[in-house]
Amino acid sequence: MDIGRDAQSVKSLSRHTLEQMVTLSSEGILLADASDPALPIVYANPAYEELTGYSAEELAGTSWQLVKRDGEGRPELERLKAAVGRAEACQAIVPDLRKDGSSWYSHVSVEPIHNGRGELKYFLCIQRPVAAAGEQPADVEVNLLERELGRAQQKIANLNRVDPATGLMRYGYFQELLRRDLAIARRDQRFVTLLVFEIVEFDAYRQTFGSKAADSCQRMIGAQIMRTLRRAGDLCARYDGSTLVASVLSQEPNEVRRLADQIGDNVRKLGLHNPRAKLDRCVTVRSALVGCPPGANDDAETVVARAVADLRTENESPQTRAAAP
Repeated sequence: MDIGRDAQSVKSLSRHTLEQMVTLSSEGILLADASDPALPIVYANPAYEELTGYSAEELAGTSWQLVKRDGEGRPELERLKAAVGRAEACQAIVPDLRKDGSSWYSHVSVEPIHNGRGELKYFLCIQRPVAAAGEQPADVEVNLLERELGRAQQKIANLNRVDPATGLMRYGYFQELLRRDLAIARRDQRFVTLLVFEIVEFDAYRQTFGSKAADSCQRMIGAQIMRTLRRAGDLCARYDGSTLVASVLSQEPNEVRRLADQIGDNVRKLGLHNPRAKLDRCVTVRSALVGCPPGANDDAETVVARAVADLRTENESPQTRAAAP
């Protein structure tokens, strides 16, 4: 076949031959799914595995990290990310990190791939190592390590915000965000509604199954709360060993009551057995709501304490109250 004069002959190549060409290529080849905003990787050839240290199995389904990285101070990376955002072809020389933490400069060529109807389906990324002019390898490594340090610090900050046992928000961070929401509510004349959920006879469950099972139970109940509330700005945290708190901005208690009842039904449907409980053999929750009119109360702790007190009053049925100024 005379390439360049008989390009139509390429169409006669078998799929197996084309696969071999990609597999045997000395350049790293990666394919990302453009139909998914996360740009998950669907293919990586052996050369890409060798260049990065990641196996195809490790990469499959994970986001294409090169275009997810912070491009600030890296004009070439910013240009590459912008081209991908516009679904345009681009070539750039950018710093990258291998699995073992070592740094390298990569010549990256990105091409959008469309189907027969002109719809964007994939991004084809071809990479090869190069030496970047004007920057020494040591400089590359320092810059990359600084960025990785920043990411590590962010992860540490996130650990301080999340209860590792249940995966729910730590109560201290919940208070911080609730104070913010109460201030927003005062400024914009909006309601904040606080929900408190107490797991009924949870001490019996913990004594029967242990602390780890109890933490898992709270995690599942928290998931039901957030799945029902749905909005990104809604909050949920573990208040103590048997109580969860949640808050909703811009909704009044009469709007949220239905959601609280739905959460109670969903928890019951989990069918978590509580054999030593006296009232019910499955894990259930009781709930109370406190509505905070705009500017009525900016003290997050007072609002939460009142809701918890309402809930724990002996023989008191779930109810809704307005927070006093």
